[in-house]
Amino acid sequence: MKLFKIALDAAIIPNQSLGGLHLGSKISQFQDLVVGLGIWQAGSFELVSPFEARYRLGKGELEISVDVRNGKIFKLTACQGYQGKLFGKIAVGMGVAEAMKVEPRLHYDEAEELILCAGFPGVAIDVQEIDPQPALVPKMPIASISVYAKETQTKQGVEGNW
Repeated sequence: MKLFKIALDAAIIPNQSLGGLHLGSKISQFQDLVVGLGIWQAGSFELVSPFEARYRLGKGELEISVDVRNGKIFKLTACQGYQGKLFGKIAVGMGVAEAMKVEPRLHYDEAEELILCAGFPGVAIDVQEIDPQPALVPKMPIASISVYAKETQTKQGVEGNW
């Protein structure tokens, strides 16, 4: 088993990577990261839907979401404690208004309840509040930044064929 070291300061790259991990990789390549979570390694894991397993590494700085039908990583999420930045300037904990100022393509999508970036599929920014009033979102801090495989948003992707 190959030992892999997470890079909590690695750049956040939409539709590609976060923490040194790459979307589309098989979780079996990173068994050393997930075996023993909550037992002898800090972290946890859970089955959050019939086809999604989620692994929280360390103190929760990074989450790995895996499609159990194909074993591939489809989403990586940077949470509190993650130091890497999106576009070299947007970080977890930063204010949404500040992020929108440095990256004007960011916008809040009320239907998705996420902050998305026009022209950059495969990235979503979230706040802690569930279903926030759109006018209040800019006043909130960024709780997490996720990158996801855009192929999972297609009909075939939803069925696990990506």
